[in-house]
Formats: sequence, C-alpha cells, structure tokens
Amino acid sequence: MLLLVGIVVVLVLGATGYLCVVHRSLAGPVGAVGGVASALAAAFGVALTLRRR
Repeated sequence: MLLLVGIVVVLVLGATGYLCVVHRSLAGPVGAVGGVASALAAAFGVALTLRRR
C-alpha cells in the first residue's frame, strides 16, 4: 500500500511540474495550492500517528 501511495505521489508531482513548465502562468497558483496541501498532509500525518498510539 505504501508503495502504491508513493507511486501516485510521484506521478502527481511529475504531472504538476510538467504543467508548471508548459504553462508558466499557472506556476504561482499551483505553488500556493501545493504549499497549503503539504501543510495539510503533514498535519494529517501527525494526527494519524498520534491516533494510533
């Protein structure tokens, strides 16, 4: 399961990077969304880790 999640994350990041290279005007909004999403993912990971204890 962890391998599948890793593959999906790599594919999504690769597609996002390609989109930002091809359409430079989208780089700002995509970067902002990525920053918020990474903070939410970190908070979600911490919450799951604390819940399992």
